Amino acid sequence: MTQSFPQTAPGLFSTAEAAAVPPPIAAAPFWTAQATPKASASGWLLDPDASTTLAGALPRVGAGLGLSALYGVALGTRAGGSSVFEHALGVPAAVLFVMLFGLPALYIVLAFLKTPLGVGDALSATTRATVTTGIVLAGLAPAVALYVVTSDATIAAGVSAALGLALAGFLGLRQLIGTMSRQLKGTDTATFGLATIVSYGFALFAAVLGARVWMLTLPLLGGGL
Repeated sequence: MTQSFPQTAPGLFSTAEAAAVPPPIAAAPFWTAQATPKASASGWLLDPDASTTLAGALPRVGAGLGLSALYGVALGTRAGGSSVFEHALGVPAAVLFVMLFGLPALYIVLAFLKTPLGVGDALSATTRATVTTGIVLAGLAPAVALYVVTSDATIAAGVSAALGLALAGFLGLRQLIGTMSRQLKGTDTATFGLATIVSYGFALFAAVLGARVWMLTLPLLGGGL
């Protein structure tokens, strides 16, 4: 007598196993693949966390001064020759003077006010202000070069040069005060108010000092090295 066993419906196991296996994930076409975003040059230069040490701040400050020198090269193209080098040295000289002689005094006064600003905060704010000034000047350099070369009047060329310097200086000081204000958040109202007054007083001093250095060093503004 032959013993029979129940027959499984054809395709039952194969169907279940097929359902358990996840379908393959199709690769995205190469024209839709997104590249990993890279940090821009300005983002690297203005990174507040990377400029809290001397090793991180020095290359960024050097880059900011180098960008400022491009504006000086643009101004020197009017007369050419040695004037290019005089302007290339004179434009960043004012930024360097403010950074070396003005900013230490500012942070000493803020230390007397018992603000929580440390050396790293000072380096970060100084670096960001210097880089901002350089980026603005470098951006204005092509247009200013075109104007000073084609302008017939020396006075008009000097005024345009001064306006570019004033704009860059204003934005650089704005970056400095803004960075310091963010660093001072959390302090008491009296300390924050006094620090703000001191910061704006420094901004006025820096504007006068920078303008004086530019007038003494830039031939287009009546000076010369």
